[in-house]
Amino acid sequence: MKSLKIAQLVPCWSRFTDTEAIGIKAVARDLARGLQMHGHSVTFVAPEGSEFSGMSMIYGGKSLKDQHIPLNSPESLQIQQEYARALLPKLHDFDIVHSHMEHALLPWISELQPSVVSTIHGAGFDNRVQALFQRYQQYTYVALSKAAIRALPYIHFSTVVYNGIHTEEARFTANPQEPAYLGWMGRFSDTKGALDAIGAAKLVGDVLLLVGFEQPGNAEYLNKVKDQEDGAMIRLLDRMIGEEKYSFLGNAKALLFPIHWEEPFGLVMVEAMACGTPVIAYNRGSVSEIVQDGLTGFIVDEDNSDRPGRGNWIIKKQGIEGIVEAIKRVGEINRAVCRNRVKQYFSVDNMVEGYERVYGRVIRATE
Repeated sequence: MKSLKIAQLVPCWSRFTDTEAIGIKAVARDLARGLQMHGHSVTFVAPEGSEFSGMSMIYGGKSLKDQHIPLNSPESLQIQQEYARALLPKLHDFDIVHSHMEHALLPWISELQPSVVSTIHGAGFDNRVQALFQRYQQYTYVALSKAAIRALPYIHFSTVVYNGIHTEEARFTANPQEPAYLGWMGRFSDTKGALDAIGAAKLVGDVLLLVGFEQPGNAEYLNKVKDQEDGAMIRLLDRMIGEEKYSFLGNAKALLFPIHWEEPFGLVMVEAMACGTPVIAYNRGSVSEIVQDGLTGFIVDEDNSDRPGRGNWIIKKQGIEGIVEAIKRVGEINRAVCRNRVKQYFSVDNMVEGYERVYGRVIRATE
């Protein structure tokens, strides 16, 4: 593919730094680096005060955090849209504008001359945002999984591109260190299932280390988690990034991922498997697209309800009891198979090639 000049727009929730990026910003960072390695010119468009070594930057206005505006506040949507509108004059000199801002750019998207691609990282939007997506159906939206397409029927998706990671940064650990422990990593909210992980670890008698951070509006849930901490079998650790994160994941005998929502991707599953660590997860969102049941971990039905998507999994018990059974069988998983699955399907090269195909189709459609 010919070299393209690409603008990557990251959310304006907080400042962006390449060394501390997590979630959406980590995906945008790794995609940008991968695009550069494929010969493309990439410019990051981010809030004031953002930093990214070795890459050109265009700055927008202040982030929501710097303005002391909570992301879930009533005025947040309008402020994000105003931030996006102010960027328009700076975006006309690109072949592709790739937005990770989801809905914020939509009211102004027709004013952009370059081709626009929008990756949708979320899995649930309020009525105001749903109306925006329904109004602007003609643009190119990329989903992170087939599960995301099912969860967001009001968005007219063009294709799926799975998130990818730099597998060389995730050191493979064939034999986790002793004493053995289970790992959990994510936001402390009811959707992420930390309490389910704790319940399962207690029943099986294993040490559980939880690495996470408080999600605004979920202080009550975090307090419930803290009430379970005993400093020995159940321990809470501070947020980790980079090599420290991969060391934590690689030395866990399994990553517990008992989510209670339709997670569109779940990057930590891929990060764990890249280190060789099996994943034990509830069958929600993209789990069955990422985890191979019985090969790279175990998939467990969340409950006994008739919720769509139940599968014929190896573990027949549901809920916490199913997580317990899976933990007892985790020794059956070949850790090298876990890593090979990530290298085959969830590498940065795969992600970049997926987006190159999207960019090519969009550019050809506008010629």
